[in-house]
Amino acid sequence: MTITMQFTRYIFSRLQKFFLHFIGLLAILVSPVSVSVESLTFASGAPLDDYQAKIIIPILTEAFKINHIEFRAVHMPSLRALQISNSGLLDGELHRVSNFHEISHNQYSNLLRIDCKLLSVYLTVYAKENFVINNSDDLQHYKLAYYRGRKNVDKLFNQQEIKTNIYKVNTDLQAFQMLAAGRVDVVISEGNLGNHIIQSNEKFNNIKQIKRLEKTDIYSYIHKKHIKLLPVLSKTLNQMKVQGRFK
Repeated sequence: MTITMQFTRYIFSRLQKFFLHFIGLLAILVSPVSVSVESLTFASGAPLDDYQAKIIIPILTEAFKINHIEFRAVHMPSLRALQISNSGLLDGELHRVSNFHEISHNQYSNLLRIDCKLLSVYLTVYAKENFVINNSDDLQHYKLAYYRGRKNVDKLFNQQEIKTNIYKVNTDLQAFQMLAAGRVDVVISEGNLGNHIIQSNEKFNNIKQIKRLEKTDIYSYIHKKHIKLLPVLSKTLNQMKVQGRFK
């Protein structure tokens, strides 16, 4: 083989390698960002058959399915759920208030809010008596119970330095049971959930809604290890909302 032929083959080989490298690089640049995630599990600090979870789980299931990701949720006590999802052992939080980081003093900073409001709820006061409650300041005159996972209620009482006659319980149902038994005067719950509990059992028939305290927007949060998914999920959820698929 002549020197000329060897040189020609060498040049051809180098050009071939360069061409293949160029094509590979071009494919990376023009292709959409792919995230190799097959399934995600979010924690719920409330039972999965509660009002918020029953709405949010189907919405997120659909949004993740559109992006070829299987979604599921698991229930565990609220504070444990936060600790586990913030650690990254689970992939996110199913539902938390919009200002979650503010009211938790940024204690769970690994959780990133998915930028699409999923629903709005009202903190609501329930009682058997027709108490006059004009604002949250009036609550300090009563024995009250609420679900310990409600960080916005914690903030409310911390701001007003209300420390006595407060019972934090493991579920909203437990709070209503205490109210029905006369162990507390009022319960603070989420409006739709509270109304559902009242209607679920005749022993709650004498409990009524007496005051709405404040409106709260609810979002899902995802662990920062999935940060590449944030814009994708936000876009998908907002498109679903515009299309009327949330309904």
